[in-house]
Amino acid sequence: MVQKSCLRGRVIKAETIIRNANIFTVDPRQPRAEALAIRGSRFVAVGKESDLDSLEGPDTKVFDLEGLTVVPGFIDAHIHVLSSGIRHITSVDCSADTIRAIVSRLQARARQEASDQWIQGFMFDDTKTEEQRSLTRADLDAVSLSQPVIVSHRAGHVYYVNSRALEIVGFSERTPDPSGGLLGRDPTDGSLNGVIYERAVEPIRKHLPLVTSEVRQEGLRLIDSMLTKAGLTSVHDAMVSNDQFSTYQTAWGNGSLKLRVYALMHRDHFGALRDAGLRSGFGDEFLKIGGIKMVADGAIAARTAYLRKPYTDSCDCGILAMSPQEIEEWVLKVHRAGFQVCVHANGDATIDMVLNAYEKAQSEFPRNDPRHRIEHCTVVDRDLIKRIARLGSVATPFCTYVYYHGEKLRFYGEDRVSEMFAQRSFLDAGVIATGATDYPPGPFEPLLGIQSCVTRMDSSGKVWGANQRISVEEALRIYTLHGAYASFEENIKGSIEAGKLADLVVLGSDPTAIDPHGIKDIPIVRTVIGGRTVFEA
Repeated sequence: MVQKSCLRGRVIKAETIIRNANIFTVDPRQPRAEALAIRGSRFVAVGKESDLDSLEGPDTKVFDLEGLTVVPGFIDAHIHVLSSGIRHITSVDCSADTIRAIVSRLQARARQEASDQWIQGFMFDDTKTEEQRSLTRADLDAVSLSQPVIVSHRAGHVYYVNSRALEIVGFSERTPDPSGGLLGRDPTDGSLNGVIYERAVEPIRKHLPLVTSEVRQEGLRLIDSMLTKAGLTSVHDAMVSNDQFSTYQTAWGNGSLKLRVYALMHRDHFGALRDAGLRSGFGDEFLKIGGIKMVADGAIAARTAYLRKPYTDSCDCGILAMSPQEIEEWVLKVHRAGFQVCVHANGDATIDMVLNAYEKAQSEFPRNDPRHRIEHCTVVDRDLIKRIARLGSVATPFCTYVYYHGEKLRFYGEDRVSEMFAQRSFLDAGVIATGATDYPPGPFEPLLGIQSCVTRMDSSGKVWGANQRISVEEALRIYTLHGAYASFEENIKGSIEAGKLADLVVLGSDPTAIDPHGIKDIPIVRTVIGGRTVFEA
C-alpha cells in the first residue's frame, strides 16, 4: 500500500528517498515498510522499495540504509527543556557521588563569583550519594557565609539553602510553613535546617538573579543539541514563562530552533493569554502554545507526592501544593476559556482531586475532546484509570524512572509500585499515555525510557512492577503517536505516513530484535526533522 503525491496527473519526484530500511511506521494500516520518500518537510510515500521507483528523479538524494531501523521521531510529552538548558549554563552540576565533592564544586564556583552573587546548583540526588542523605544548611554554609547558595534536588520540588539565603529571604525559626510548602526543621530544636519544600521556595525565587535573553538563547542552543542527539524531534516543554516563550519565538524566527515545541504555559500567564484571545494550539508546526500548567502536589523522586496512604515505614503522606478548592477553581476557569488543562499530580490522592475537578468542569461546561492532561499520573488504581478513560484525559507517566530511580521505589512498597508508571494498565483501559521523562528529574533519552517500560528493571537488576511491562512496539507507539495525540497533532506527526511531517530517527539496531536490556545502548545514527538532518553520528 503506497500513497503518492501527484500534480496535474504527474507524479512529483521526491527530494529524498530512503531505501533498504527496516521501517517501523507506527501506522496500524501498514506497520512495516522498506522505503520512504520525502519532499519538502513531509513524507510523500511509504511502502516497498519497488513502489517508490517512479518517485526517483535526477536530483533525488537516495540513501541505502543497508537494513538499519527507522522509527518516527521520538516525542517527549513532559520535559523541562529551556529551563534545563539555562541551568546547564548558570548552575553547578551537583550530581556527584559524595556530598564532599558537591560542596567542593560549589566552592569552586563561589570563588569565581562576586561576594554577593547567588551560587546555584542543580541535579542533586540524595539517594545517589554515598552518604544517602540530604544537603544541609551546614553543608552549604561551608560553601560560603557571605554568598547566598541554593541547590535544587533533581526532582525539582525540594531545595537546599545556606544561612545567607535564609537571611536574605527573611526565613527564621518563627516563620510559619507557607500554604503548599514546608520549611525543613531540625527535629531536636526546631531550627531551620536549610531544606525548603515545594511552594515554600517561591519567596526565594524572587531574589534570584534575572536570566538575560543571551543566556536563554545559549541555553536553548545547548539543550536543542542534547535532545536531538538522543533522537527527540518534538517536546512538550512542561513549564514555560513569557520570557522563555519569547526566546523560543526568537529562535523560531531566525531559523535556529530545531525541535518542535508544544509549550505548556505556567498558570501565572493564563490571564494574559486568555485576554489576548489565544488558545491551546496557537502557532505552527514548530512552535505552539500548549496547555496551562499547574502543580498540585510533590515529586516521586523526592518522596513528596501526596498519597492516600503513607510512604513505607513512615507516617508521611507527602505534600499537597494546591488545595482541592484551588484545583477546582483553576481547572474550571482554564477549561471554560477553551484551554487544555495540564495538572501535575503524582500521588493517588491528588489524582483523585484533579479528576474531580475535570469531571465538574466538563459537567458544568461541556467541551468536545478537551484532552485535559494529568502530568505524571504516577500512583493509580483501577478506579482512577477507569475515570481517566471515561474523561478521555491523557496521562504522561515517567518512562525512565524505573531504570534510573529504582532505589527510591522501596519508599512506596512493592504493591504500590505495581500500580505506578502504569503503562500496561493504561493501554489495556484505552487511556492514551505518553512517553515522558520530566528531565532533569529523569534522564531524557527515549531509548532508555523504552527499555525501562519494556523490562521494568532498574540499573541494579531489580524488577519493579513486572505486571506493567509493555512490548517494544507498544513503547514505540507511546513515544511517538501518543505524544502527538497529547498535543492534538496526531494527524500531522507521530507515525511515518504519506502527508505527515517527515520526522524520523535512524537506529543502529532493531529494538525488537535484541535483548531488551540493551535497548538503551542502541546508537542514534541520524535524527531528521521536517526532512532535514539535525543530528548525524
